Amino acid sequence: MIDKRDDDFLGQNIKGMMMTLLAHWNAQMDDARSETEFATIRPADMRVFGQLRGRTVKLSMIHREMGFSRQAAQQAVDRLVEHEMISVQPDPDSKRDKIVTITEKGQRWRSIAAAQIRLIEGQIAESLGEEAKERLRHALIDLMRATR
Repeated sequence: MIDKRDDDFLGQNIKGMMMTLLAHWNAQMDDARSETEFATIRPADMRVFGQLRGRTVKLSMIHREMGFSRQAAQQAVDRLVEHEMISVQPDPDSKRDKIVTITEKGQRWRSIAAAQIRLIEGQIAESLGEEAKERLRHALIDLMRATR
């Protein structure tokens, strides 16, 4: 049986609250995408694309960072290649891995996404204040560094 302390904790745990916020923000991103040339791309594939964050990365890094199986990451990457959002080349340093880069079409989405993310960050600043938003950003950067 869960006691009151655990019930309170589970109701306000950081992971759960972040997942709720991410779902809300992802829905906003999906709405922004719905009226563009990117409307037919699966939301999950767009999240894989978003994980690139403008970087040229190895396919293995995508599946590790997102917690996907290698097969699921490969399938999402294949669909993004079909949509001409990214290109994939063999990794010269590995027989098994591939290098994923963003195409010109992918860069167009990045511009749209950047505008939408600015709106989301504006909403965060309205709720928390600009200073608190920046403290949150730095705390998240610290947490990301600590998990590497």
